[in-house]
Amino acid sequence: MKHGLKPQLQLSPRHRAAIQDAAAAAYPNECCGLLVGEGDEVVTVTEVVPTANTADDPRRAFAIDPQEQFNLLRATRGPLENGKSRRVVGHYHSHPDGSAAPSRHDLAMAYDPEALWVVVATSREGASPPRAFCRPEGADTFVEIELIA
Repeated sequence: MKHGLKPQLQLSPRHRAAIQDAAAAAYPNECCGLLVGEGDEVVTVTEVVPTANTADDPRRAFAIDPQEQFNLLRATRGPLENGKSRRVVGHYHSHPDGSAAPSRHDLAMAYDPEALWVVVATSREGASPPRAFCRPEGADTFVEIELIA
C-alpha cells in the first residue's frame, strides 16, 4: 500500500474459485498460498500460487515455507515484457469452521503493511466467498478492503 492508501483488490472469478476450491480441499486444515499481482491503488491479482501449509497444527494456523516465498519473490523480480512489474502482493488462507475474517493469530503475524490478506471460511459444505484485508502501517487491527472482479 503506497503512501497509506487503502487499495482495492481485483480478484477474477477464476482466482476466487481457485482459492475457494483449495480451501474446500484442505478442510479440516487451513489452506494457504501466495498472491502475485500488480498495481497500487487497484491491486490486480494475476496469479494464485498454492503452497503447502507447514504449520505445526494446520487445523488452527497456517505457515508458508520461507523458501517457497523466497523463490516466488525471486521469480517475480524485474519488469515484464510490457514494462509492467509484478510482485507478491499478499497471501490467502482459510479458517476451518471459523469466519472469513483475520484472527488474533493472523494479527500477530501481520508484520508487512504492504501485504494483502485474503481469508475464506470453510466447513464440511465448502468455502465461503473470499474477503480481503490489509493492516496499514501503525494500525493495531485489519481493515477490510473492497474486492472487485
